[in-house]
Amino acid sequence: MAKKHNERCKTCKARVKELLHHIFGKVIVNYNLDLPSAAEDYSHLTSGKELTKIHQALQEYRDNKHFVKAKKMPHVDFFIPEPGFIVEFDESQHFTKLREIALANYPSMLTVGFDKMKWMELCSKLNKKDNDPIYRDEQRAWYDTLRDFAPAIKHLKPTVRLFASDFVWCSLDPTSKDDIQIFAKIIGADTF
Repeated sequence: MAKKHNERCKTCKARVKELLHHIFGKVIVNYNLDLPSAAEDYSHLTSGKELTKIHQALQEYRDNKHFVKAKKMPHVDFFIPEPGFIVEFDESQHFTKLREIALANYPSMLTVGFDKMKWMELCSKLNKKDNDPIYRDEQRAWYDTLRDFAPAIKHLKPTVRLFASDFVWCSLDPTSKDDIQIFAKIIGADTF
């Protein structure tokens, strides 16, 4: 009997990297954007007001005020230096009520490289919870928010997000022209 595929498949994430490499060339895994993680560190920027609003909404939902523990934003899954964009590989634990709250507070002028409404619907449908530690959902939603705002701060192309369960990513062959075209369409490579 064949083993059921799951979203934590390490080969899927490796295959995403290979496909990105075939399309764009250099791909950096676990890239450090060298951005701060505290909301107040962005107060001087145009997007500072929106980030403060999102941060406050996350704090207020379950009264978890102190969920930002790192001085720097955690690394991004993949960074493609040319043309300059982030790719995040979201597993189910990213789809929480807190993430939905963050997304609902995004300003309309923020351009993202994924379907924001689909992400909000997945948050509502999956409604995952991770309370270890108690503030983990707030923390994950906040760091995902920073990754989505990073392009506006660092002058990059919009952050692309892939849902791990949307596709059996490891089934794509990075040497197949057809599979590369399928993946390029999924990530919107023609917009770069």
